[in-house]
Amino acid sequence: MRETPSFNAEEPSGKIARMFANVSLPSLADCLHFARRWVIRYAVIIVINTLIAAVLAFGIRPEETFWKDFVFSQAIGLSMFSLIGIPRHVLWGDGPPNKRVFPWIIVGAVLIGVPFGQWIARTILCLHNPNPEPWRADSLRMSFIIAMLAALGATYYYWSRGKLAALQRQAALDALEREEAEKQVVRAQLMALQAQIEPHFLFNSLAHVDVLIARDPAAARRLLQHLIGFLRSSLSHARAEQCTLAQEFALLRAYLDIQALRFGNRLRFSLALDDAIANIVIPPMLIQPLVENAVVHGIEPAREGGEIALSARLAAGSEGERLVLEVRDTGVGFGNDGATGSGLGLTHVRERLSRLFDGDARLTITETVPHGVTIIVELPLAHETAPAPSQADAPEWRCRFSRSTSRSTENATGALSSRASAGT
Repeated sequence: MRETPSFNAEEPSGKIARMFANVSLPSLADCLHFARRWVIRYAVIIVINTLIAAVLAFGIRPEETFWKDFVFSQAIGLSMFSLIGIPRHVLWGDGPPNKRVFPWIIVGAVLIGVPFGQWIARTILCLHNPNPEPWRADSLRMSFIIAMLAALGATYYYWSRGKLAALQRQAALDALEREEAEKQVVRAQLMALQAQIEPHFLFNSLAHVDVLIARDPAAARRLLQHLIGFLRSSLSHARAEQCTLAQEFALLRAYLDIQALRFGNRLRFSLALDDAIANIVIPPMLIQPLVENAVVHGIEPAREGGEIALSARLAAGSEGERLVLEVRDTGVGFGNDGATGSGLGLTHVRERLSRLFDGDARLTITETVPHGVTIIVELPLAHETAPAPSQADAPEWRCRFSRSTSRSTENATGALSSRASAGT
């Protein structure tokens, strides 16, 4: 038995619904802005047409009345402007018009707009004059001349606008290229600064491994494993443009584990990071130089060693929520004249703060009582809402750091020089 095809009565409506599903209507503000722009344009054309009528009535053709020239000028001018402006907006919007098509639109507007505008003007004047004067060839000739001059002016206007828009687009592209080049320079400089930090830590660790091989092979093996893991993590960490606080603290824990194997009981450390702020995004390797500075210039010179406490918290400020990073050590502090150092870690932080932040970061260094140093870094935060697979509309905080290299944050980094010059 032959089956009869079944038809779904709702299928056409479903197709129509899907067709218009992605169609978005303009908002009321957009409609008002669009209407305002066109009202201003037509008002300008009316003023120009009035000036043309005044020149014709009082200068070129004084025998004609101003009212007659005014009606003809407005009718022809508005007709031509509509025939030029509306197709241009439909075809190209606010962008530059096509150089090959737009001149033909202007020619068509002149050929159609002049006779059409004259017909409208004669119709209007006939309402007040039942016996109008016969249409004269010189009037049409004059109208075409004025229309061509107006068309040339409109062509130059739109051409200059398109040229200006093209120059603005090129300037924007050049600015993007310069910004990308600055990013590459910053990235290269930061990698060079990172390369200055790691060698002495690496050499000291390898030297300690060499000592432990003969004395405690198991400890040497553990230290070497920690060192390999730290270097692998720090390599990928330094190549990233941003990381979370949890990732940064994990790297710092690996670093301090290595140092604890080197120093033994002379180094104790603690890390405090709340889970609520563990996913805050910060520039990578930002705290590590400060921790290394505390180890090398604070704990190592101290005969009995000391403790390093690293913490992160949120604090309310006058400019909004801020991330506070604190590195506190109980080492020798500022008063130890024998503590010498190159200050490369401090220089590294100073360079990064001056290049990555736009004057919003602050860094303060104070002496810990009874001895030691506390370094506090305050970073501005930007609150965003980012959908997550497991938690929709989960709030996300990220540091407002940029790639601008034009400004420096002297107020955020000035205190660094004092400790570097003091040899800490």
